[in-house]
Amino acid sequence: MRLVHPQLRFLVLTILFACRAGSSGEAPNQGAIQQTATGQILINLSSRGIQNDARITDKSLVVFYLYKKKDYSLNCTSVSDKKKCEDGLIFKNEKVDAQGFTNDPGYYGYDAYSNFYFPQLMADGGANYPVTKPADLVGYVDADSWQCIRNPFSGSPNYGKFECGVNPHPIKYFNRGLTTYTLQVYAAAAKGFPSWYGTEYDLFNSAAHPVKDGDKLYGYFAVYYSAMLTASDSENRFDLAASHWKRPVEPDLISPRVEITLKLQAEGAKDRAGSTYDIPDYSTWYDPFTSCKPTQSIAANSIYFSEFLWMGSKDVGGTSSSEDEFVEIYNSNSFDVVLSGWRLAGVGQGSAAVSLPNCTTIKAGSVFTVGTSTAKAFTKLDYATTAVALSNSGESALQITDAQGNVISSLSGCTTGPWGSAGVNGTAGNAKRSMRLTNINSPATSCSAGWTNTNVGDSNYGAASANLSTPYKASADTGVEGTVATPGFKGP
Repeated sequence: MRLVHPQLRFLVLTILFACRAGSSGEAPNQGAIQQTATGQILINLSSRGIQNDARITDKSLVVFYLYKKKDYSLNCTSVSDKKKCEDGLIFKNEKVDAQGFTNDPGYYGYDAYSNFYFPQLMADGGANYPVTKPADLVGYVDADSWQCIRNPFSGSPNYGKFECGVNPHPIKYFNRGLTTYTLQVYAAAAKGFPSWYGTEYDLFNSAAHPVKDGDKLYGYFAVYYSAMLTASDSENRFDLAASHWKRPVEPDLISPRVEITLKLQAEGAKDRAGSTYDIPDYSTWYDPFTSCKPTQSIAANSIYFSEFLWMGSKDVGGTSSSEDEFVEIYNSNSFDVVLSGWRLAGVGQGSAAVSLPNCTTIKAGSVFTVGTSTAKAFTKLDYATTAVALSNSGESALQITDAQGNVISSLSGCTTGPWGSAGVNGTAGNAKRSMRLTNINSPATSCSAGWTNTNVGDSNYGAASANLSTPYKASADTGVEGTVATPGFKGP
């Protein structure tokens, strides 16, 4: 008798399932989601439709998210707002219970220091995080298994250093040549993503994620068009500069929601435990951020920098707080502008760019503030991120670019002028001041002209400083500790 290897038998069964499974008993349109008798979730996603989508390349990533239905309180009262409710469910509540990946699979985790999601490794070599990338370890058949990822997050204590270790399930490039992608769903950490392999990278319905018969779940697929580097790169597989890694809720495409009822035990003599659900056809998958895409072209120099606080703040007691920095931009257009995917180049750590999140909008004739924190000096910012890190000695070049990389406005020579006046912001007994445009309606191309230090005596300063918290607000121009800045005020 000819024996069949157990792994080969599993592969054969998977292929047969992919061809036959479907909740209606017919061949599935885009594949099927199978929930086994023990609660495991197995997905066979057909490449039908995906193969013909030119937007999906070897840099793409497809993920399946699974939510507990009871975690949500949204109510869809009519067919017309079904999609609105669906988007709200997916993108407003981040209690993700489990997920699977099409690319191998792999996993990425939550970095508490930087509030980012990015690949996690099984071993980091203790506390020794080298500044220079070490040589790859030899002996790995798959070069992707040993990875060194440079930490790009300024909020992390290991910023700029390499974290090296074994990724037992590395996410690889997206292979459009396959006919079926098989995923198994994994248990998740408290933040919604599988993180440390040894404790949370368990199969669904494991000790880390118990489920019971009758549990109601929502599931959907998400596609990220440019989530990874090219297929030839065995290191730093993820494109950590991609804006959607800032939160796990910014995909380029999503499927309609699939409602799943767990069936762990047979209900009758003729019933079989487990359930099978058709995957929605690819033609029904949609961009959840269509309403957030730009609808008009933006003229050069119509949106530009209007204020900076680069040396941090100081409270009236004289305590410096270097994390309190902010950048302000101004929209001189007569219409609102969607800033999804726009970047502020030069304002991040090491002069890196800071990306603005999806659906960000700057109102007509208004300013938009991007800063590090609202916990101390500022009570309000339009976008708070620890990625802002301005150099005290100045920045040689600053730019505002749109989502396509077009330069909207730029500043050069920001090592002179008010930014270079260390005496104003660097001596004891003086307030720390922001640098603002002398005239909000006159954009500057250099920091050497058109700028001034913000003063308590400026017109309307009392009302303009409303977003400064009381312990930090200076009351005089000289010899008084505190902070003098006008975040969120477009004048004078």
